[in-house]
Amino acid sequence: MGLDIGHKHIGVALTDQNNKMAYPEGVFCHDSQIRDTIKKIIQEKNIGKIVVGIPFSLKGEIGHQAQKVFDFIHETLEGLGPEIVHYDERFTSKIPKMQNRGKKMKEVDKYSACILLNDYISHHEK
Repeated sequence: MGLDIGHKHIGVALTDQNNKMAYPEGVFCHDSQIRDTIKKIIQEKNIGKIVVGIPFSLKGEIGHQAQKVFDFIHETLEGLGPEIVHYDERFTSKIPKMQNRGKKMKEVDKYSACILLNDYISHHEK
């Protein structure tokens, strides 16, 4: 599972059965129910790993936004079961935003999660 954590929305992507390719699953409200929503997806889809995009600064440092994502991981994801992997997402949100062309902005989040997860797969899951 790939997650693109935003202030209002969280984009979710999943992989095929062979973990070879990611596809966008959906966009969920970043609200008090998000832990239950993610937990349900983990159980229904038998998720073994969560790849979370970390918005490092251009220098690779942890800024305000990246710290918010680390706080989300600690407060929401830890203890759900799957391994949690931090992955640099500095450029994954830019591609779908450039291709948006009239789509709802929240839809960008699921495509960002998909790009993030596909990038992770291509570099780590051989």
